[in-house]
Amino acid sequence: MKNQCCTKCAPGQRLSLEDVKKDTVRLDAHLCSNYFNFFPLPLLVLNSYRQIVFSNKAFIKIIGVDSIEAFLAKRPGEAMGCVYAKSADNGCGTSEQCRECGALRAILETMHTKENAMYDCQLLLKDDEGVTSALDVRVFASPWETGEGTYVVVTFLDIGNEKRRRILERIFFHDILNSAGGARNLVDILLDEVPEHSKEIVNLVRSSLFALVDEIQKQKQLLALEKNEYTVSNITLQGLEIVQSITDEYSAHPKALEKYLHIDECSINVTVYSDFTLLRRILVNMLMNALEATPAGGMVTLGLSREGDKAVFWIKNSTVMSESVKLQVFKRSFSTKGQDRGLGTYSMKLLTENYLGGEVGFSSESPDGTTFWVKLKSQ
Repeated sequence: MKNQCCTKCAPGQRLSLEDVKKDTVRLDAHLCSNYFNFFPLPLLVLNSYRQIVFSNKAFIKIIGVDSIEAFLAKRPGEAMGCVYAKSADNGCGTSEQCRECGALRAILETMHTKENAMYDCQLLLKDDEGVTSALDVRVFASPWETGEGTYVVVTFLDIGNEKRRRILERIFFHDILNSAGGARNLVDILLDEVPEHSKEIVNLVRSSLFALVDEIQKQKQLLALEKNEYTVSNITLQGLEIVQSITDEYSAHPKALEKYLHIDECSINVTVYSDFTLLRRILVNMLMNALEATPAGGMVTLGLSREGDKAVFWIKNSTVMSESVKLQVFKRSFSTKGQDRGLGTYSMKLLTENYLGGEVGFSSESPDGTTFWVKLKSQ
């Protein structure tokens, strides 16, 4: 073993190349090594000194070398060209910057706990020609007991596209909401200034901008929910007040033109302890689906009732769904309105069951029409 001095992060000691080669020969003969080469993600096997003793073909390919000999006994950052691997005398894992390295965290955690670990890692790389590039990877580390020693199996998943998409999504939603919200506010100001005969047109523009902002916010929220980035905030809510406010607010929505919104006269107030934003989004999605299915001159009815210890919110329209449609309701990408649609009923199920702990369902039979309902525990 080659002794090294203390470092600012992980230990710097290493085995000699000759000792590492002995490990490599043993691992090459191991049955698992053959399976590793079938694995599509880049994979490394490290010894207890974080040195590479085995690599699958996928890793050799992304490095752009002919064989493992080019980086055998090196550490992952040294093999991949991390700029910080050369900033300390003891190499990869020993510089001050390495303290924030996700790959190193995963490897050290697995060595310490003997359990799987996963961290995201942002690598800054420089190739032999001095060209700098960035690489975002998700690093998975797992212990591997071979009978002759314990090693760490490390795999890398490129998440660059995922990271860029998230950044672009944040920028997109921020900018477009500012623009659409600003336009809506300008129309509100304009509404007080235009002559009476023009107010109807301005109101239509205002309703369209209102719908636009609402759709953008809905998509932004759905993305956050699917990524588990939303924090539920439960408060005591008066159910009938929410039904009434949605009815009043959406009576002027473009999809409600020449249609009637009505609250069932048998509705009663039921108090629920829930997230206002999510509950409102569920009911709005139910209402939008009902309005889209309702012909001009038709009516959409909203209601709230109690069923045991449950509050039942429901919205009804007169149209009956076909058997094919009924069998596919709540699927993520299914829609009767064409391709790239279908998130409305899916989001209702996602929000109700995964976040509010409730139930969602529907009935669609002649002559009653279609009713979607949401059941939440009442207070």
